[in-house]
Amino acid sequence: MANKFFVDGMTVDQILSMDPAQMAKLDKRDISRALRTVSLAANKRIEKLEKYAKKTRHGYVPNPKGGKSIAVDALNWVSSDGAGKAKFGVKRSETRNQMISQIGRVRQFMNMKTSTITGAVNVRKTREKNLFGKTREQMARGKTERQKQAIYKNMQQMYDTIWSAYHKYRELKGQDPHAYYEDSMQVLSLLGQKITSGLPEDEAIVQTINKMSTQYEEQQMEYNDLFGDDFGEFGKF
Repeated sequence: MANKFFVDGMTVDQILSMDPAQMAKLDKRDISRALRTVSLAANKRIEKLEKYAKKTRHGYVPNPKGGKSIAVDALNWVSSDGAGKAKFGVKRSETRNQMISQIGRVRQFMNMKTSTITGAVNVRKTREKNLFGKTREQMARGKTERQKQAIYKNMQQMYDTIWSAYHKYRELKGQDPHAYYEDSMQVLSLLGQKITSGLPEDEAIVQTINKMSTQYEEQQMEYNDLFGDDFGEFGKF
């Protein structure tokens, strides 16, 4: 009879919640079993998400089916913006340390709101409210099916364009295009206002860059007026 694995009988959550010191004591055989177990669960989530997304040269984008549209952050994170395969597994690691590292990545993925359909839909709705004031579902309430589909299509196009503009904005700033920063909501709001008003994407990006740069310069002038040029001396009194 083969020896039992350390993680036999443990749930996915229990494995992912293991203390690092305890994980470090496991041999490669047990680590491999743990990775296989959590990978199966994570890959099932990925497969469900992929039903509502499509891969492009810029990464995953929503592909609404049955009126359901999701935020694709988790898919883009695990696939490096579509450059790699959105999948976990033992075959993707060679050494014990690589397996432990991949278990850590599985943990990060599973903790993302957008790694589940419900969470990905809720994040998309929150963003639409911030960008447009209402979700597509709220805008389509009381409309005929034909009108509803037209609203959904228009909203999706604007949503995709705004996020495409956001990614380009970050690239032009030399930043991670899929990361979120302190000013992310303001940048998205500015891009949303300009794109929904009919401004072309490239022009919306340029105007947003100029607006944010002007705002930064004004803030620096205010700091100078309040504290003088030597910020380092502030707080020493």
